[in-house]
Amino acid sequence: MGRRVHFVIDPQGWCCMALIILVWLYNTIFIPKVILFPHYEEGHISVVAILCYYFCSLFCIASLLRASVADPGKLPENPKIPITEREYWELCNKCNMMRPKRSHHCSRCGHCVRRMDHHCPWINNCVGEDNHWLFLQLCFYTQILSSYTLILDFCHYYYFLPLKKENWDTTSIEKMSNCCEDISRPRKPWQQTFSEVFGTHWKILWFIPFRQRQPLRVSYHFANHV
Repeated sequence: MGRRVHFVIDPQGWCCMALIILVWLYNTIFIPKVILFPHYEEGHISVVAILCYYFCSLFCIASLLRASVADPGKLPENPKIPITEREYWELCNKCNMMRPKRSHHCSRCGHCVRRMDHHCPWINNCVGEDNHWLFLQLCFYTQILSSYTLILDFCHYYYFLPLKKENWDTTSIEKMSNCCEDISRPRKPWQQTFSEVFGTHWKILWFIPFRQRQPLRVSYHFANHV
């Protein structure tokens, strides 16, 4: 049996899919350019990390496109119902067609779908019996790609950049105004800078929003030029 393409005409679904594709395209271009390739040239990571990222990105977009155009289990207009299975069929009160039990009518697609789970606007398609596995693949690879991206971002800012001995005790305004070179103060470790920002030396408390920040005393040696 050949694969049937299921294309839903829904502007809202098109907008959702376009947003997802733009986010995917941005990350696929931006993350390697800013993080992977520079650190590969500096010898911080191997080519395996780059290949793994592209494989995850490829599988993510492939599962998205397949889940969006795969037939979710649309019922034919004149289904042939075996005599022994007629008790498991029922009449749809919206399209007036016979359908198996556990089938549901999708108002956006305009037809009944076997074992319909829900209509997902992010893939612009129903999730039913025939494409449920593709939807699960999409969820899996999206989670993998998102987690991998977060790990790369964390390593970039909290591991790779300290290797360059950059000044962590610098505000965004100072960086944008290129006045960092004019600030003649000793450089603090990034852990001490973040401890002052979050108000505690306990790193686990940096992630707790249900507390009050207590300013830490800064030694005069590092006293600021604010």
